[in-house]
Amino acid sequence: MKKIKLRNFYDALATRAITSGGITLIVIILGIMGFILYQTLPLWYTAEVRLLHVVNSNALTGTKSRIIFTGEEEQKEILYLITDDGFIHFFSLKDQKPLKTVVLQNIIGQRITSAASSFASHRIALGTDKGRVEQIEIKFNSVFDSDGRSIVPELFEMESHLLDSLQRPIVKLLYERTENLPTFIGMVSNMERQELIIANLRETENAAYTEKTKGGYSDPALRLYYLKNFTETISSLAYNPIQEHLLLGFQNGQIQRWSMENSPDLIESIRATDGEKVAVSAMEYLIGDISLIVGDEKGHVNGWMEVRNADGSASLKKIRSYRTHEKNITSITASWRNKSFAVTDASGMARLYHSTSEQLLVDIPVSSDPLTYATYSPKGDGVLFITEDGSVYDYSIDNPHPETTLRTLFGKVWYESYPKPTYTWQSTGGTDDFEPKLSLIPLIFGTLKATLYAMVFAVPLAILGAIYTSQFAHPKIRNIIKPTVEIMAALPSVVIGFIAGLWLAPLMKDVLVEFIIMLMLLPVLIVLFVYFFDKLPRKITNPFKHGYEVFLMIPIVIVSVFICYYIGSAVTESIFGGDVQHWLYTVLNIKYDQRNSIVIGVAMAFAVMPIIFTITEDSLASVPAHLTSASLALGASRWQTAIKVILPAASPGIFSAVMIGFGRAVGETMIVLMATGNTPIMDWSIFNGMRTLSANIAVEIPEAPHAGTLYRTLFLSGLLLFIMTFFVNTIAELVRQKLRKKYASL
Repeated sequence: MKKIKLRNFYDALATRAITSGGITLIVIILGIMGFILYQTLPLWYTAEVRLLHVVNSNALTGTKSRIIFTGEEEQKEILYLITDDGFIHFFSLKDQKPLKTVVLQNIIGQRITSAASSFASHRIALGTDKGRVEQIEIKFNSVFDSDGRSIVPELFEMESHLLDSLQRPIVKLLYERTENLPTFIGMVSNMERQELIIANLRETENAAYTEKTKGGYSDPALRLYYLKNFTETISSLAYNPIQEHLLLGFQNGQIQRWSMENSPDLIESIRATDGEKVAVSAMEYLIGDISLIVGDEKGHVNGWMEVRNADGSASLKKIRSYRTHEKNITSITASWRNKSFAVTDASGMARLYHSTSEQLLVDIPVSSDPLTYATYSPKGDGVLFITEDGSVYDYSIDNPHPETTLRTLFGKVWYESYPKPTYTWQSTGGTDDFEPKLSLIPLIFGTLKATLYAMVFAVPLAILGAIYTSQFAHPKIRNIIKPTVEIMAALPSVVIGFIAGLWLAPLMKDVLVEFIIMLMLLPVLIVLFVYFFDKLPRKITNPFKHGYEVFLMIPIVIVSVFICYYIGSAVTESIFGGDVQHWLYTVLNIKYDQRNSIVIGVAMAFAVMPIIFTITEDSLASVPAHLTSASLALGASRWQTAIKVILPAASPGIFSAVMIGFGRAVGETMIVLMATGNTPIMDWSIFNGMRTLSANIAVEIPEAPHAGTLYRTLFLSGLLLFIMTFFVNTIAELVRQKLRKKYASL
């Protein structure tokens, strides 16, 4: 009785332990999935904006002066306003109290008529009603004292230049300062005649377009170029400092692109709006000076980019369209940090967009009054909007992942400087204006490609080897082969990848043709040997013990390999001129990557094959013996019995083996990481490499900032891997159950 109670106690204890272990495993898996989802979901969150402050400039300054320019320091604590009477007012945004007011000494007695800033800086150029341009720079210094940290603004007045010798008001102004060399583009008008004055410090050999003018407070003198006699009214300006291109938008909807490299030279004139009476009201280059955003008086907002033509020239082409506004576009402002931009219109509505994802981030109904322009904060986490009545609206922006949408992750995107839309993965670049390319399609493609080539090599060898071992090999040979293959499964994948990358890849480059010929010719030679061996008289074949015939194959395989090698060498010399890689490139335009799909197929097959072999052999060996005996008793040969009786009966287990091997290949990391070039390209060629999802995670994770877009996209890659393996395993289980039910009655 005590023994029975003790046994029942142990049974109950084992049941609870096993149940607890199973539940714990499920909870752990669900926890991992929950964590992955938690890290991935923020990619799909919409942008959030919050109104922080509304500043009435007239009340703060005590005057009715017009705001010409405004900005804020990167901590969003200090706001500065530049008014047309030549004063700069600094305010604390926390309590909206004045900090200090500075008068610009170089333009006393003049009125500011226009302003422009050098991109992503607090360097500002101010145009006056006397044709002068004043350069200033505002710096914000952090000071620590007993009261804590405080930010102290400081103003520096730089050079002042006489831009127009006729002292006409500068009504529009563009300004860029690179390597301390300023470029000014000012527009003056008189009696409805518009004239552009382009000024910089560069020498030119074309004196016909140059006039030296001694700047009032500057030395050396500016070099001036003039553009005049326009037949249409200029409505907007934009400047590309990298290519030195000036863009003019006109009232009739035309855009002219001028080269300023030596002297003004018209490159092209294109129509940018949907009608001759629809004016180009605003233009702005985004960070990087490649994408041009154009708005018109009908409220349309479009993205343009220079695209290379077939003849080698480049022309502006509309590549993106954004949501239409209800009224005239009044300004377009680019973010300092990414490809986002703000658009304001005459109805008081502002919208934030992202160029690459082509999505509207958020609508901001700022005011009922028309908005004149907007300014991003240095960190891109806020934006200022200015209305016609002088009110300043300060908004914060929370949108850490504007570049991720289903389209950018899984669709074709027309990236900057690309000739057409593509699937591209390129997560980082060498400059701050880099446009992230986060398409997961090349990685999914690479994963499937690597898996396919691995399975092409592994499945036939593993299944045929399992059939031989379980049905034809002598028991002593079986007891050697099976443990040996199972030990192969214990080899670390990093070792296989190391050998494949450093030894197999260079070897494959030297014997490529020989290897391909061996794949085609070796099976034929083996089949021929078996066929003729079977035709030999019994008195010759009887001395060979049953199950040991395989040893006759060893010299045949060795001889066949040598035959294939010599045939391949002859083919390489006679057809390919001794250099297969050069022939592939010059004749077929195929580039040979030393670490390619063939290497991956062989290396991953070596890792996957033991799993498929072991499970397949166990399934074949588990087929009831009476089926084999019945088949042989009816006169079937051992081969017919293996193929037509045992193989179908074991098909559920074989299918499971193949699917488990597939899942192993999908998740393989180290082999594809070390044995490929890790290039995310979409090409089925066996001579190119690939980048898989798992290898991409290993490559990119050291470069991914915590909680950044790349960081969360890598978690999404892990989620995709889980979904792929879960889907494959689910299908495999359904098929296995169906096959098991079908052959259970045998």
